Amino acid sequence: MAQSTGVSTEPERLLLQRRLDRAHFLRLLGAGAGLSMFPASLLAGPAGAQDAVSGIQILSPDGEYPIGIWWPPPPEQTSTPRYAEIAAAHFNFVIGGNGVGNDTANPPALEAAEANGLRFILTDKKLRDVIESGGGVSVQRSQEAVMPSVMRNLFAQDEPQLASSVVAAATPSEAVTQRIQELQVSYGGSPALAGLNLYDEPHTSLFGILELGKDEVLRLFAGQKLPYINVWPSYASSSALGARDYVTYLERYFAEVNPPLLCYDHYPLLAGTKITGSYFYNWAVIRRLALQFGVPSWGFIQSVGFDGSGAGLARRRRPNEQEILWQVNVALAYGAKGIQYFTYWTPDSQPGDPIQFGQALISLDGQQTALYGYAQRVNTYLKAVGKVLLPLVSESVVHAQEKRLPKGARPFRRDAYVRAISGSTVILSQFSEDGTTKRYLFVANCSFANTARTRLTVGGAVTKVSRLNITTGEFDPVRLVGRPRRDLPIRIAPGAARLYLLQ
Repeated sequence: MAQSTGVSTEPERLLLQRRLDRAHFLRLLGAGAGLSMFPASLLAGPAGAQDAVSGIQILSPDGEYPIGIWWPPPPEQTSTPRYAEIAAAHFNFVIGGNGVGNDTANPPALEAAEANGLRFILTDKKLRDVIESGGGVSVQRSQEAVMPSVMRNLFAQDEPQLASSVVAAATPSEAVTQRIQELQVSYGGSPALAGLNLYDEPHTSLFGILELGKDEVLRLFAGQKLPYINVWPSYASSSALGARDYVTYLERYFAEVNPPLLCYDHYPLLAGTKITGSYFYNWAVIRRLALQFGVPSWGFIQSVGFDGSGAGLARRRRPNEQEILWQVNVALAYGAKGIQYFTYWTPDSQPGDPIQFGQALISLDGQQTALYGYAQRVNTYLKAVGKVLLPLVSESVVHAQEKRLPKGARPFRRDAYVRAISGSTVILSQFSEDGTTKRYLFVANCSFANTARTRLTVGGAVTKVSRLNITTGEFDPVRLVGRPRRDLPIRIAPGAARLYLLQ
């Protein structure tokens, strides 16, 4: 970014201030005592920009890729063995909920997380309530079934906040500050605490109070904890967003909240074998804005089926293993720096509830379902490939061999690294590494049902091609074929992907 001359427009000043604030936040983190699993980037522009700051600062000593769950074991099931079960499936952080969201249920959850080396993003219903009170009439209207939300439905069913020592404050802003102060006193010393879950799917009328909450978390925890917010997916209505369209909503989110992380949820697996029409568009928008504003992007994957027809939501199917893997690889292809599962524990749907849930990874009675095994195997893969991709910068994402491009997708165009492609439909993503001309090429199968067979022709300047060995974590040399030896034949199982290094 060009240095300031002392004269700048207001947008330039705000963007500079955002970067300075974020740089200060990262410097405060130091060795990552509070956010040891969370990545952060300081990118000065979109992927491929000449002035992009090289590299991504990794806040974990070993560069562990964030893999989290939402809807953890309920309070009566919160225990060290239960959290050991979470860790055994290769998750490394937990977001509170499912009754774990008050001063009675949170301490045992933090203790169980600490005992198993897990990080914990604390949910506090009282904090959520006082934040919500700061939104006024607009947010109240947005919640009156203007846009059904599967997450908000679960929050509404969650048990009420128990008695707290917080006293009535004069304003919502004072109440937010006061409650965060209480949480800092109560939980700031816990080694497992990674951050505070401020809000899910906020209306724009909440952005002002959320900026205050974010600032207070960073101030009171000395920059050591994450102010966590999850925004709406692209299929939300303009009334739910509080903006005329989705991009405007996210741009206002950055301008008014200035978050250190862009996190969203989009559940793509519809009934039968269909997916939502805006899934790739949503990831494309998230990727572009995360790069533009220099923050990492996180996404949720759908790990449970549900019938939301009672709330105006299309029915979602229960995913199989290939569909979980496919969602993970689409997220990686679009540069995601963290993945969360919705849900881990099966939500307790009662007769008459507007959303009826099927079984998740763990059943209501605490038994592992087939989905637990699916997640465990997918996460084994994700740990290995995620560790390589985490510090890299997303340079491009294109779809190849598509007869009709999905909304938001960009078509393949030849470049110096990949000159041609034939065969099945795949997503090609290129990632760069600081100070080098090599490219990491991520090739993801576009299908979760069929094997992809494709052939790439690498550019003449490419002298060596290697493929990531998931077992060893090393790149093994690959022999090119054809005359001249420029072709790379690839066979990819349904939902799977391959990571190559082009030098």
